[in-house]
Amino acid sequence: MHFFNYTFTPFGVITVIFAITLSSPDKTDTLISLFTLAIQFIVNFYVFKNIYKFQKNMNTARVWLVIFNILTASVVFYFITAYWAPSWLLYAMPSSFAATFLNRKKTILISTLSVFSMFFVYWLRSLLLQLDISLQMWAMALSHGLFILTISIFINNMSETMIKMRSNG
Repeated sequence: MHFFNYTFTPFGVITVIFAITLSSPDKTDTLISLFTLAIQFIVNFYVFKNIYKFQKNMNTARVWLVIFNILTASVVFYFITAYWAPSWLLYAMPSSFAATFLNRKKTILISTLSVFSMFFVYWLRSLLLQLDISLQMWAMALSHGLFILTISIFINNMSETMIKMRSNG
């Protein structure tokens, strides 16, 4: 569980730092993104550090953490996606983490929630900015969503295979 915090958290931070430093979003977008990222980091650090205190409800705590991370990724994505196209990768992290401890159906459900959250942000930005989303843009978003779903299912299959191998050996 900790390896996700040590690998995905730096990836998310680097993605946001690149978006902020290399594309110069306006100050409000920058501050909201950094504040949201800081809250996400603090909550993740606390939960990961204390996960065994939630022994009776460990999976429930993990699922709520995944949902929290999808929501905070949505906030950051909303503010930086116009400046940094790779920011959609923030949605791959929560569902990839969930894939390590959920069964296949729940992994697909969480991944779908992550994908639809991304679609919702695209739609909301276009609505608020009064812009039409082209067919090409929706096709690109769908490709991103399919990647998120595919990588999550792949990780889930790998996790289940490792558990089976550990049980048999």
